[in-house]
Amino acid sequence: MFKPKWKKQALLLHKGSMKFLNYKRDLLEPDRVTEIESRRTDLKLAIKASDKEKALEAGRLLEKTCEQALPKYRSPNAFQENIEVFFVAIVVALGIRAYFLQPFRIPTNSMYPALNGITGGIKAEKEWPSFPIRIVQQATHGRNYFSLTANSNSKIVAITDYQSLHFFPRVRVQFSSGQIETFSGSATSLEQAGLTKLYDGLIKKQDPASWAILKRKSIDDRADAYFRGSRDFGLPIFNKYDIEAGAKLLAGYTESGDLILVDKVSYHFRSPKQDEVFVFDTRGIEYIEESNRVNKTPPSHYIKRLIATPGQNISIQPVEHDNPDYPDGGILIRDGQNADDRGILRVQSLKDGYNGYKLMGIIEKQLDYKPSTGLSEYWAMGDNSYKSSDSRVWDSVKEYNVVGPAFLSLWPFGSSHWGKIK
Repeated sequence: MFKPKWKKQALLLHKGSMKFLNYKRDLLEPDRVTEIESRRTDLKLAIKASDKEKALEAGRLLEKTCEQALPKYRSPNAFQENIEVFFVAIVVALGIRAYFLQPFRIPTNSMYPALNGITGGIKAEKEWPSFPIRIVQQATHGRNYFSLTANSNSKIVAITDYQSLHFFPRVRVQFSSGQIETFSGSATSLEQAGLTKLYDGLIKKQDPASWAILKRKSIDDRADAYFRGSRDFGLPIFNKYDIEAGAKLLAGYTESGDLILVDKVSYHFRSPKQDEVFVFDTRGIEYIEESNRVNKTPPSHYIKRLIATPGQNISIQPVEHDNPDYPDGGILIRDGQNADDRGILRVQSLKDGYNGYKLMGIIEKQLDYKPSTGLSEYWAMGDNSYKSSDSRVWDSVKEYNVVGPAFLSLWPFGSSHWGKIK
């Protein structure tokens, strides 16, 4: 049961020499392979005979034979070995991402409060917490503090979302003077962190006629006019107003959207289910593709709640709404009956941050059922219905667009959504 030390070492050498043969056989001359196999046989016989002296001598000869078998071969150093391990890890990670689990960062608050997108808030620098607390907040909530000051008289000419290292969301603010500032977050989170209020002040001072129109709009509608264009002003108007040198433009924070894992396997074995949160790509959805062309943004993935499946009829019917801040409310009717799924009922409860469904765009749809062609349709809507661009705006999601159900919320740890997504 207990082997002496010399025997354990001899057995390890015998096993290691076999690995050497398997790994280097294509580099070894045939006579060298024969010699190594002969030395391995001698060592094995000595071990069986429990002859310590013969085993030590056979082991020494086997080790020497292996070392001299490839005189021109140089063993990789520690750096080379670590690089190899690193690339193997990358290949494994890419394999997992391609076939099993795909990470996905939620960019907007269309699924709030079930899931968080990238958000922002106003906070003066004097109110910022100490540096150690900011580090903790960054780890637990993905919160990053920032401030923005104009270096010279100029205008903001571009606000662009992009991803650092193809994964971390960032936003770039570019001035006509050439000044460029980048922040963690998104254009939407900067709007929430004070850009909209900044332009309220600039337009009120420099363009009273436009302000007379804009002041009657909600802060969200004004943000749309400033940064995305509107019916009244056409193209975005954020680049029309002068900013003085030294002006403190923004001071606040952004918080990371939930980082989730998408299960890419399940839909190969079952059909998507109504009421589950799922992720899909946007190829072929004309409204979204046109928006991407106008805003020069790359194709993307969306996350919504699956409201209706192929063959079902879905409609939104008006209902008396108890919340005056969210008019035009409705309830979901599926195949002639009130939809009673858990997620849908939460949205319609008007409790815990849910505001119901808004009547807008397409409010009735019979979903096609064509599994043989892959064109079967799914109806997708955000839980934050008043802030969601979804099937009411750009119609259904085709079966070939579907990626998989949202499986797990990984980060931030301080999010109330951490864990399995329901």
